[in-house]
Amino acid sequence: PQVEAIETPIKATTSSTDKLPATEQSAVLSDATKRVSKPLAALRITQTQKENWGDSCLGLAEAGTLCAQVIVPGWKVVVTDGQRELIYRTDEKGKQVKLEE
Repeated sequence: PQVEAIETPIKATTSSTDKLPATEQSAVLSDATKRVSKPLAALRITQTQKENWGDSCLGLAEAGTLCAQVIVPGWKVVVTDGQRELIYRTDEKGKQVKLEE
């Protein structure tokens, strides 16, 4: 007998269950407005995804920085100004907001 493989659809990166809380949204957009020198109205969040970062630096350690090896729940957020995309990482409280560079 032949076995037929059934592909399961991959979950979209943005879904109704992945609703970015206002605290994180505000922190990301605040940083983005400074970086692109455009008003808040020119920015749009295009993707949000819950993530578990592997260290206290959200996986984006800088030279000379010590990062605790702990799982940090948070978000990956993509923001656009219509010309470029900025990809951010946050913790779940919005206290840490880092731009992927």
